[in-house]
Amino acid sequence: MSKPAPTTEDVEEVLLSARYGEVDELKEFVERFGAGPLSEARDERGNTVLHMCCGNGHIDVLNYLLPLVPKELLTRTNEAGSPPLHWAVSNNHVACVKALVELSEEQGGGLSLLKQTNANKRDAFAESIFAGEGKEEVSGWIEGYLYKVEGGDDEEESPKDAQVEEGEGEVKVIEGDNMVKEEAEKVEDLVEKTEGVEIKDN
Repeated sequence: MSKPAPTTEDVEEVLLSARYGEVDELKEFVERFGAGPLSEARDERGNTVLHMCCGNGHIDVLNYLLPLVPKELLTRTNEAGSPPLHWAVSNNHVACVKALVELSEEQGGGLSLLKQTNANKRDAFAESIFAGEGKEEVSGWIEGYLYKVEGGDDEEESPKDAQVEEGEGEVKVIEGDNMVKEEAEKVEDLVEKTEGVEIKDN
């Protein structure tokens, strides 16, 4: 037996439930109408259930909804051209940002989600910078994720923008991050261990 279609009032209620973090009410909606109508629910500004919970930092609601909605909903923009991730970013809700981005690409997460731009042509990291003071935590997390995914994780390759000067028995890090400094310290240890060792030609 097919489930009944929700009324306009039911849709409004489920959006409010996502906005205010009411997981039990969301479960009741799904029991009555199925998960399908969740992905179709919109308010007058085009916001989805994901916009609502991400914008207000309700990680429990987000974790409940993610297995129920199609991955396309993660990139669905509202009338202002913003996807749900950007709402989480602009309100510094790091847990919601992580939950979305750390989904596999098959589930709609990953690098492509971070790179999606809004109507102002800003991706998630640029949006976190634009959002200004108070968004340092989410900016830092995104920056770390991008660094891990886009490069710098491979010890065989030198991290980008790192310049190392070699002198007499020492290595100086001119620019770079902590990983570069750690690598430089390893080299310094090797230099110290090999000082005074004579290498004889056969």
